[in-house]
Amino acid sequence: MAYRLLIDADLCTGCGSCEVACQLEHDLPPATRPIRALALGPFPTESGFVMTFSPATCAHCADPICVRVCPQGAMQQRADGIIFSDPALCIGCRTCAAACPFAAPVLNTATGKIAKCDYCRERVDAGLQPACVLKCPTGALSFGAIGLLVRQRQQQDAERTVAAMPALSEVEGSREWRRKAALVDVGEGVR
Repeated sequence: MAYRLLIDADLCTGCGSCEVACQLEHDLPPATRPIRALALGPFPTESGFVMTFSPATCAHCADPICVRVCPQGAMQQRADGIIFSDPALCIGCRTCAAACPFAAPVLNTATGKIAKCDYCRERVDAGLQPACVLKCPTGALSFGAIGLLVRQRQQQDAERTVAAMPALSEVEGSREWRRKAALVDVGEGVR
């Protein structure tokens, strides 16, 4: 089973709870952030400016370059797709960090070794959610098997669409309006 972290940027407020949860779970110093709440913008809109936020972390690539370039074999990928750095093997050379297009491996300033998101693999192995998912107050982060996450997202999108639709009674006379709309013939108007 392959795991993934699904990020709903529309729900992220940039509060940093994911960062703090990760740091506390892995006993990391403040400067070491395997997950980062990025602020994007401001972007101009008709009513002013808007900021958006999105967590950024390891993509747990199917063919991870960080694993291929690590000279010590410290960067490893499990059968379930989780990529992690073995601190017993890591020499802190940062070759993995230089190769990663997502800047996911970061130097743990306290140990001189690489730290990166490993989906809190000990928690996952115990059947628990990663710390960042557990502590996200808005539900912007979801974690699990890819197929399950896709089905959940489709359900959420459908629920949002239905919630945004007006009630049938609010739609221009409801049945009569639909009957007339069905009779519209291009160029002739309503019959």
